[in-house]
Amino acid sequence: MSLKETRKKGSRTLISIAVIAIAVYIGFEPLIANVPDGVAKSVISSSFGAIFVIILTMYLLNKQTEIEQESKKSERVFDEKVRLFREIMDITRDMLLDEKISKEEINRLPFPLIRLQMLANDETIKSFSTVNQKLNKIYGADENETVSILEEDKNEIFEYLSKFASQCRLDLGIADRDVEEDLIIEAVETISETGKKGRDYSKPSFNGIEYPKNRYVWEVMNNFVKENPDLSLAGFEKIFPKDGGDEFKEVGINRKGTYDTWKLYKDAIEVFDRTGNKRFHIASKGADYKKNKDMVLILKDRSEICISSQWTAAQIIPFVKRMKSKNIRTE
Repeated sequence: MSLKETRKKGSRTLISIAVIAIAVYIGFEPLIANVPDGVAKSVISSSFGAIFVIILTMYLLNKQTEIEQESKKSERVFDEKVRLFREIMDITRDMLLDEKISKEEINRLPFPLIRLQMLANDETIKSFSTVNQKLNKIYGADENETVSILEEDKNEIFEYLSKFASQCRLDLGIADRDVEEDLIIEAVETISETGKKGRDYSKPSFNGIEYPKNRYVWEVMNNFVKENPDLSLAGFEKIFPKDGGDEFKEVGINRKGTYDTWKLYKDAIEVFDRTGNKRFHIASKGADYKKNKDMVLILKDRSEICISSQWTAAQIIPFVKRMKSKNIRTE
């Protein structure tokens, strides 16, 4: 018997119990009153009790069957989801390990996405669609059948995959909330540095406090703005260009578009609305990103500056060099 049929049978049994209960409540007393005392009255009373117990037992047994069927279905769906999520990770792993996307690899992506629509919830599907779209964009930008993945694109893919993994946790019921944005950023930074010789695991400090690299930049610029209350947008941009300035160009680090070192508030929110990623410091941890603006830097001309939250060890070096060249405190 299917789960649907079991539920229908349970509903009918429950209705029967309700009907009997109402009938007994309304008609039992008059019926018993008209039956002579003795065996006949005892038989009628016992019969009504037996019938009610039998139907109630049928309902309970049916409910137990429904629960068992639901449990088996959930177990099978859980196993299928785990296999599907692992398959997706394996496909993207192969691309990222050799830092290349082949025609065969890109053509393997649509089928897991279709299977996700069968098994996963909406947020998980959206999350993997973002990964898929990014990989398609990289592959479609080159006419060759095998396309190399740039370091910047690789880090972005890792970020999308981390968010997809977070949604998988929710989908599987392993956790009841997303992985915190700061943890994802820190994980991506660690992944991007993995395998590189001489990598820097240290945390820069400001005012005697150690900060993650993305927060360190905000602390330096926030302090600079506070110490210069007459600073305008033009003056700020001269000190700290959106692409990072000559110091960034010297080491070949490109900070443009989504990866600007900072954006105006309206542009930073546009990036969030378009990508779903909190790439700029707008609201403090746990605050509403769309309503709270406690990390937005306000200049004299009321310009609202949002500092990037995407920084690696290699990018901190040219940042500090530029700030020191402008006599801005970095420690």
